[in-house]
Amino acid sequence: MIDYETAKKACETYVRSLENSDLETLLGLFADDASIEDPVGTDLREGKDVLRAFYSEACQGVAKASLSGSPRLAGNEVAFPFSVTAGAPGEEIVINIVDVFRFNEEGKVVSMRAFWGPDNISPAAN
Repeated sequence: MIDYETAKKACETYVRSLENSDLETLLGLFADDASIEDPVGTDLREGKDVLRAFYSEACQGVAKASLSGSPRLAGNEVAFPFSVTAGAPGEEIVINIVDVFRFNEEGKVVSMRAFWGPDNISPAAN
């Protein structure tokens, strides 16, 4: 079972890695056979190579990312709210997201589900 501090650190590392386009640190959070569903309702992406391709593209558009509330831990899963600012200068948008990580016994993320949709996107304040 994962403890709160370890789960919180994984959330903080994930968000910081998105903002800094630190692909290796971000991928280091995941188990080799991890899956992501981003956003929920889209096709499941599975395996490190597929995750590398997804996050290589996703990180490029992120200008800013930060936690917008405290992570919530239950069992071996943590839900955490965060916001991402993305887009071309002058055309940035803010996406408010809640991600859910499920951890394995080694403390690696085996499943990530991202909850967001059109209602969670707004123009960034310039």
